[in-house]
Amino acid sequence: MAVNDSSAYSDWCSFQSADEPPAGTAAHEISWILLEIPGHWGRDIFDGQALGEDLSERIKKHVADCGSRMLFIRRPGREGQLIDSHRFYICDTRPGRRTVRAGRVARPEDILDLDLSPDGHVPGTREVSAPLPLVCTHAKRDQCCAVRGRPIAAVLEKQLGGRLLDLDPDALVWECSHTGGHRFAPVLLLPGTGYTYGPAGIDLAVRIVEGELEGEVVTEHLRGRSTWPPAGQVAEVAVRDSGVDAGIDDLRVEIDPENSRVAVVRHTDGRAWRVETDTRPLPDRKQSCRKPPTGAKAWFVESVTEL
Repeated sequence: MAVNDSSAYSDWCSFQSADEPPAGTAAHEISWILLEIPGHWGRDIFDGQALGEDLSERIKKHVADCGSRMLFIRRPGREGQLIDSHRFYICDTRPGRRTVRAGRVARPEDILDLDLSPDGHVPGTREVSAPLPLVCTHAKRDQCCAVRGRPIAAVLEKQLGGRLLDLDPDALVWECSHTGGHRFAPVLLLPGTGYTYGPAGIDLAVRIVEGELEGEVVTEHLRGRSTWPPAGQVAEVAVRDSGVDAGIDDLRVEIDPENSRVAVVRHTDGRAWRVETDTRPLPDRKQSCRKPPTGAKAWFVESVTEL
């Protein structure tokens, strides 16, 4: 089903939020755990539909105790339904410590025996040396992600899947469960860095992944790096958009302990910027296609001062 910006879809949350600035809207997660679960997911991946109630609760608690967040993943198309074991990935997004490690388990419950913390070590895993693009296609969560996300995953697989696979056997394009912010669908997450985008149309999605291959960060429709809280996400995007030359891990963000809306962005070359942020109201809109319109707000930058 093709979706265009037309009045036929004006009631969808992603079209109602087309005017919303994306910076500062990425989930705040240092570590992502990805578990391959084919088939259908419930509205919440831990609601019992995919894994049963008891196992879902046990995995949910285990992942939380490890200080991480889990997403379910599956390969695009029919290939995603036919597996003989479950791939998993442990993704640490912190600059200077950034890694993606891949492994396999015979059953989803085997994940309970693994240390999934950002600083943990799981025997038998290997480091992945190429991007791992995730596109949210979580239909039970929101129709925008399903209808707008699936074509993006399919195109990434067609245009870049072979190139990624040549670089690393575990560098694959995946459909994923809800990452947060389906009003920005199509949502693209690079879990090895935490950089989250939306809306990421076909051409932009390809450029984003190609950028990571070159060690670069595309800032168009960049919602933020999940490593940082919202003000830090906004601050980093502002510094990158100011023309500063910075690779993926060249910028670190520190939040002012006395003012959570002020951040200092430090470059590995010694430069630093103080960024003041704030929020402002937006007209009411749907945060999800399943919910009625409510009040909304957007992050913006008040000032960027080089220190």
